[in-house]
Amino acid sequence: MRGVRARPVLLDSALALAVAALMVAGAAVRGGDLGDRPGAAGLALAAAGAVPLLVRRRYPIGSLLVIVALTCAFYLYGFRTTLGAPGILIAAYTVWARYPVRQAWPPTVIAVVAYETAMIAGRASHPIPDTVLALLQASATVLIGHSVYIRANRLRETAERAERAEREIELEAQQAVVEERIRIARELHDVVSHHLAVISVQANLARYVFESAPDTARGALDTITGTTTEALDELRRLLSVLRPPRHEPGEYRPQPGLADLPALVGRLSDAGLTAHLRVTGTPRPLPPGQQLCAYRVAQEALTNVIKHAGDASAELTLDYGDDGLRLLVIDSGGGAPPRANHAGHGLVGMRERARMYGGVIEIGPREPAGFGIELTLPYPNPGRSAGEP
Repeated sequence: MRGVRARPVLLDSALALAVAALMVAGAAVRGGDLGDRPGAAGLALAAAGAVPLLVRRRYPIGSLLVIVALTCAFYLYGFRTTLGAPGILIAAYTVWARYPVRQAWPPTVIAVVAYETAMIAGRASHPIPDTVLALLQASATVLIGHSVYIRANRLRETAERAERAEREIELEAQQAVVEERIRIARELHDVVSHHLAVISVQANLARYVFESAPDTARGALDTITGTTTEALDELRRLLSVLRPPRHEPGEYRPQPGLADLPALVGRLSDAGLTAHLRVTGTPRPLPPGQQLCAYRVAQEALTNVIKHAGDASAELTLDYGDDGLRLLVIDSGGGAPPRANHAGHGLVGMRERARMYGGVIEIGPREPAGFGIELTLPYPNPGRSAGEP
């Protein structure tokens, strides 16, 4: 039965075949008995009354009306069904099992009136008993079909409530994660700010008394060492909360920097982009954050060349100037310029990264052709204290 229910087309085909066989077996001429068989046309019309059952699930109301029309035509042509009209009952059941009362009763009334009219016009042998029997069968069919509709509605409402409850639980869990991350971020900010302030004060003290009071300088350095250790321990504990429960080996690796730009250009060249890296000026060390900023801007710019510039080539220039680092990505043209993604990536993300480190980024077309992205990052000021904004 599960296999049959899983194949509704097969079930409806078998049902239509069984009804057609029953209608043909019970077909008789008007006033005759079961053995008084109609001709080929009558038998074909009797069997045709079961064909609409093949599409009863897709067109319930249409199937009911067509079956009633064919059955009425069978009666009006001078034939009768000695074994009943199960096709009408099955189609009526489908209507009441699929539709609410306000939609199911009009076609049902039409079907009952048409059936009774055709039966009387066809001069049925026992009109009153046949009418009573038809009304009883119709009433039972309506009750059974409507009960199935109510049960299906209840099951559907239960499933919808369960789905809504599951979504609410998921949203609550996501909200809890967001709130926890905000709390951790605030705590992380407080911990880092406190320890960095202590380190800054002690470092300034050690520098100030380095020559005049070596013992005091040594004590300040000891304090810096202890504070740094405490800060690292706190960071490990807090960040461990943010890590997923499962992660692949090697997932946590050092963030890329300027030294990884040649490998980036090589990977994109393997992907089909003609790219060149040019370094000018005297390289100097930069903090990891600034290096990551420059790397991500270069990565996004070169990726945009692949996406939007077609077969264009690209040149990545890294210029160590006197006051800052200048990163320039220019393509040779051939496609539409990339559009900003307001979800936080793309060109908007580049500007945010540049602003984070006090840099400036210029994005736009180049003459005579192509598109360019130029990032300028100032070198860190060694005279500024770590605790200063």
